[in-house]
Amino acid sequence: MSYQVLARKWRPQNFHQVVGQEHILTALANGLKENRLHHAYLFSGTRGVGKTSIARLLAKGLNCIHGVTAEPCGECEHCKAIENGNFIDLIEIDAASRTKVEDTRELLDNVQYKPVQGRYKVYLIDEVHMLSRHSFNALLKTLEEPPEYVKFLLATTDPQKLPITILSRCMQFHLKALDQQQIAQHLAHILTQEKIPFESPALDKIAKAAQGSIRDSLSLTDQAIAMSNVDIRTDVVNTMLGLLDDNQPVEILYALHQGNGEKLMHCIQSVADKGADWDELLIEVGEALHQIAMLQLLPNRIDEESQLGFLAKHVSPENIQFFYQIVTVGRKELAFAPNRRVGVEMTLLRALAFHPKFSRAEPAEYSANLAVQPRPEKESAGKKMEDLVEMPVYNQHLRASASPQNASANPPKSASNALNALAQIERLRASVQTAGSAEKQLPEPVQPKAQARELPVISMPQKERPQTDLIDRLASLAQQSQSNGNAGGPSRKPVSTQGADNALDAPAADNAQESENDDNNDEANLAETYQWEWINPEMAEAENVIRPSEIKQAILKEKTPELVAKVIALAEERDDWTKAVEHLGLDHLKLVKQIALNSVILAQSETEIVLGLRSNQKHLQRESAMVALQAALSAYYGKDLQLKIELNDDEQRLTPLDFRRQIYHELSERARQDLQSDKKLKLLQQAFDAHLDLNSIRPV
Repeated sequence: MSYQVLARKWRPQNFHQVVGQEHILTALANGLKENRLHHAYLFSGTRGVGKTSIARLLAKGLNCIHGVTAEPCGECEHCKAIENGNFIDLIEIDAASRTKVEDTRELLDNVQYKPVQGRYKVYLIDEVHMLSRHSFNALLKTLEEPPEYVKFLLATTDPQKLPITILSRCMQFHLKALDQQQIAQHLAHILTQEKIPFESPALDKIAKAAQGSIRDSLSLTDQAIAMSNVDIRTDVVNTMLGLLDDNQPVEILYALHQGNGEKLMHCIQSVADKGADWDELLIEVGEALHQIAMLQLLPNRIDEESQLGFLAKHVSPENIQFFYQIVTVGRKELAFAPNRRVGVEMTLLRALAFHPKFSRAEPAEYSANLAVQPRPEKESAGKKMEDLVEMPVYNQHLRASASPQNASANPPKSASNALNALAQIERLRASVQTAGSAEKQLPEPVQPKAQARELPVISMPQKERPQTDLIDRLASLAQQSQSNGNAGGPSRKPVSTQGADNALDAPAADNAQESENDDNNDEANLAETYQWEWINPEMAEAENVIRPSEIKQAILKEKTPELVAKVIALAEERDDWTKAVEHLGLDHLKLVKQIALNSVILAQSETEIVLGLRSNQKHLQRESAMVALQAALSAYYGKDLQLKIELNDDEQRLTPLDFRRQIYHELSERARQDLQSDKKLKLLQQAFDAHLDLNSIRPV
């Protein structure tokens, strides 16, 4: 007898031998047991998961001599004929080779004849999505109302290509792809029965390469048996599938973690020597990073003796995520690389170049070029501008080259903009010294202890920022800093001037608050320097008194502190109890103040005060809060008062909180009316066909 491949030899002969798909087998078994049978079944799923095998088992259960059963005997004449593929009442059709409507009509002509041997005539149409549109139309009527002795079993890998009219006439079952563990266990069972030695890691690799398909895994197992001479080993499977050794991805991660480029290139060369797939290399590295991340998330699973456990202990989660992102992005770019090896090398070199451990270190030559010259501890009053303008080393070289003794030399074009900027600075210094001759000497700013910092260069075309405007700004900033220095001492900050356009850059602040203030100032400056002209000349006559940055800050907050204070002040004018609540001194007792804000005075005498609390705030009543509120009221009125609180929901009597809401609503309505009647906005609406969003208006 000739050799039979494993995929055919180990095709399941009953429902119990089917791997996975329990949800489908349960439904079919129950239908067979209860004799609740549909006339058309559709099995869908990826290749090699058991669509055709389950359809044949269903045909066995329908035509077994012992009756319709979920457990066909497999020994009777009908079961054996179906197993061998020669049962006359099981018509298997390959729709991929019989796509024409004539083939479908020929098939349907025989539907009217009753089965010859079996109980049912079963039509098994494989790859049914390959039928033509006319074939589907010809099949519709028969598929919807076939004779009682006809069953249709359809199988497809792409159910989306089927017309909805076909899908609605079938009972649909979608077979899921099997997971790696299920396939590996099934392969181990088959090889044990076949008495073929194997290594478990080798089967895991075959199961992973099968991608959820039992048939693919059995075909790969046949190939591994042939390559290994009936001894399935891990190294043979790695060579067959073009996989890496288990240690190679980990060695690459070691090299990345250590920042060792030489070791990294050595690992890549070893991968090339074994002829591994380059995309598979990035996949393996990504999976190793995923395993490390999971070990870091679940530290009780870490085995410190394993390589992955060691990396999970010594590589930060941030670096793991960084390396993973580099690898996944590199896979997408692999198709555009000159060749796949170059793409992998550049991906790993990118991870090495932007390694968080080394990215903060700048080249020495670049840092030296941007070093700031140290200044003496004490300087004369005539050097005030030197306090405000720090010159980098390369700017001082340009300044020396622009001296009178070098005036005859023609400077290169690359330095012309810088020389022009230096001339502007000299003129600015002269004007500042003249204007500040009567001022006192500036106090010395506090110098940071850190070494010279690097000054970023921000370039802007001169057309967008005219030189005269820049000098005026530098002069005004210098005078402002000078006045601030006289008034506030060492709070003044030096201004750095660099490059062709002398862009301003304030020194880095020592805390987050100063940094935020600098960002806000920069935003305001950019808003002022932006040059544009009105399309409508009438709008140019209106004076802009509010900066865009101020508007932005206002709309980001629902209620600004200024608005809250205004609402509280207006509420105090309308109600005495509201005024009293604000003067009880309960700002540090939030819970007690909430009771007062949600209450009204029901009665008040020389010895007692009765408050009516809203019922939706009754949860605020606590003994300690009542004692604190009674003490605050006694202190405010200057006499001992007994406090009593009752629930009161009378909407005619407003609480302090109700007064605030009422005033806020009035301010909001007034703001809407003011904006709707504003001439500027009307001009904007006319010029730009704009619309005013009333819901976004907030009082300020």
